[in-house]
Amino acid sequence: MLNELFRLFTPYEWIINNRLGGYAGGTAFLANSRKYHGLLIAGRKKGERIHLVSSLEEKVTFLSGLTHFLDTNFYRDTTYPEGYKLIKEFFYLPYPSFYFACPQSKDFFLKKSIKMHKEKNLALIIYHNISTDPFKLEIRPKFSFRNHHTVQFERNWKEADVEINIFEKEAIIFKNELGLFTYLSKGKILKDPIFYYHVYYPLEEIRGYEAIEDLFSPFKIEVELNPKEKFYLIFSDAPIKDINKEIEFIESYYKNYPELDLNKKSFSQEDYFKILDLLVEGFLLKDDIIAGFPWFYCWGRDTFIGLPAIFYLEKGFEKAYTIFIKYKNLMKNGLIPNVVSDFSEINYNSIDGTLWFGLRIFQFIEFFKDKISERQKNELLKAIREIITQFLTNSFLPFRIDPEDGFIEIPDNINLALTWMDVVIDGIPITPRYGKPIEISALWYNLLKFSSKYLEEPFIKKYKISSLIRKQKKSFAKYFNGELWADRIYKKEPIFEIRPNYIIALSLPFNICDKIPMIKGLELAKKELLTPYGLRSLSPRHPNFRKNYFGSQYLRDLAYHNGSTWVWLLYPYAEVLKKIYKNKKILKEELNKLVKPFRDMIISGKIASIPELYDGENPYYPKGTHAQFWSVASLFLIEKELQALKGVII
Repeated sequence: MLNELFRLFTPYEWIINNRLGGYAGGTAFLANSRKYHGLLIAGRKKGERIHLVSSLEEKVTFLSGLTHFLDTNFYRDTTYPEGYKLIKEFFYLPYPSFYFACPQSKDFFLKKSIKMHKEKNLALIIYHNISTDPFKLEIRPKFSFRNHHTVQFERNWKEADVEINIFEKEAIIFKNELGLFTYLSKGKILKDPIFYYHVYYPLEEIRGYEAIEDLFSPFKIEVELNPKEKFYLIFSDAPIKDINKEIEFIESYYKNYPELDLNKKSFSQEDYFKILDLLVEGFLLKDDIIAGFPWFYCWGRDTFIGLPAIFYLEKGFEKAYTIFIKYKNLMKNGLIPNVVSDFSEINYNSIDGTLWFGLRIFQFIEFFKDKISERQKNELLKAIREIITQFLTNSFLPFRIDPEDGFIEIPDNINLALTWMDVVIDGIPITPRYGKPIEISALWYNLLKFSSKYLEEPFIKKYKISSLIRKQKKSFAKYFNGELWADRIYKKEPIFEIRPNYIIALSLPFNICDKIPMIKGLELAKKELLTPYGLRSLSPRHPNFRKNYFGSQYLRDLAYHNGSTWVWLLYPYAEVLKKIYKNKKILKEELNKLVKPFRDMIISGKIASIPELYDGENPYYPKGTHAQFWSVASLFLIEKELQALKGVII
């Protein structure tokens, strides 16, 4: 059934969120296929997300007495009701909206929209009667009250301390320490408690997780809706004094962005760039960036790989600077944290995250050279000095600087995955990159090159930075054999696995090789790695290549960096194109090819964000998180390049 619904609608999911890490998400057919889908998942401190409102049973009754359910639910042996059959149009941007039509007359009668407050855990569902006749709605909210990684059952409610208070247009529910407040703009709330048993999440079963849940509905809502009238339903994790004020705040936020409807089904070029801003903004917290929705929180590596996209936003300087300072203050032994999420201890198991952090500091200084103060610049350069000092002197770090060539070397006795290819199963890295990974070498080289430009001469001399740069420049030739780029050097021997990491290395600001090896690398990537949606993490000709990212956590982990297509790699690939193609016409054509699949979906409003990855073979269904920051940043930055070239084709 799920594949049939994907065919009728789309496999892409909708997502809206706030700046607290909270979100709402679901499918175009309004049936929850994941435990993460829901109408209000509240963001809390340290990345905790509380799933409060799962879905709504919705029944419409017309003047004739005819009734229809608007909702759809999966159960293991059936799909009921089949409200998806009444959804005749939908748009995901700038917020999810769904148009329902009568099966008898085919006339549209209802527009349902879902919006979210940007500063609060507050979801707003809007029902708009777009017909010429009145009708009645009966709505039953289904509540979950759980961590968003888990599921709940009837016994969890029966064993909990539950308090329910119902008024005419307001309901308050407490389950232990969790609270939810429901408000209506009109209509009435009637106490009528029931459970929905054995709700099924098919994608969770496919992913190897618990896929059955019981949902609690303590009341129903009845409302009459006249022609052209709107009904507002609010869910909040905190009490609201003035619901009209909150509605006005939310509506005014979305007025800043272009909308799609039955009369306007695609965005203009100007609209498109406003929507791109919205997509990037969607990952911002007050002092960090969400790596991906729904299950990731903040990752240092992801934050700084995608950070240049933030530079272009309104108040981009302030937003980016705040993030830099947060991570500077969290540095330990010259490393920034890799993961900051879900109550876990902050960990520092990454090399490249710190190198990206350093590289982005220099790019930030150059991008905002007319805005940054000397005090702010010096504050950021302190972090650079700390990185270099620790990398060159701290023998307790899980890597070393090889004095022979100046590159960073990862020993093979630590069982750590310190690069972005970081999956570990049972303590063993799945993609071992011991030795000298190529993108780590290039990032370190670029950090030192920028440092030689911006740091004071005594510091440069003290740590012999100029000598290190010369050694690296000379030794980088070891990675290239005349035809292929090695992924790493291990025990002085190049390991020739065709992975995209050499593209990352070649994309960086300071070239570490001549143009001919770069051209050869681009040709190889086009042949072995490039797909319509990103770059493969491993060539299909390699024996470890896995064509599908599918199945249990273990099977997905095996495929994650061994063939899966990653969207974020399009931007490094685009940067290599820029270095090679000096003919602007050809460059514009090549860059447009990279972004066109995503651009077309965004312009039509049929995608809410850019997913994390796709399969390595036949990469047409989104995989991983359905909204990934560095994927969105990659598209955004390529489009900014095209905009500068006056080459956007819409």
